[in-house]
Amino acid sequence: MYKRQQGMTFIGLVIVLSICGMIGFGALQMVPVYLENMRIVKIMNQTKTELDGQNTSPGKIVASMAKRANIESLYDVKASKDFVIKRSGKGFTVSIDYERRRPYIANLYLLAEFDHSVEIVR
Repeated sequence: MYKRQQGMTFIGLVIVLSICGMIGFGALQMVPVYLENMRIVKIMNQTKTELDGQNTSPGKIVASMAKRANIESLYDVKASKDFVIKRSGKGFTVSIDYERRRPYIANLYLLAEFDHSVEIVR
């Protein structure tokens, strides 16, 4: 009589584990990128909270963001270069648009693009 096979073969197990390992390695590479993004959003929101309704200027906004970026240990982000400050109808719009690339395997990279903005009312 026929015996019915049940379960997974060793080769199948190795393939499944390697796929799970590749996904896990990619997630480990991207966690610091998303943590940095959360700190940038935090800096922008704290600056908005601090300077809303204060009759602020672009210089004060840059100084506040640079101070907060230094406190948060964001050395890849420069407040004077990366944050774009534009005059809007009610005050100023502060925005940042950047991407982070992390090496994955050989010449493959993982790419994350971010775009955030806040409006600081005068």
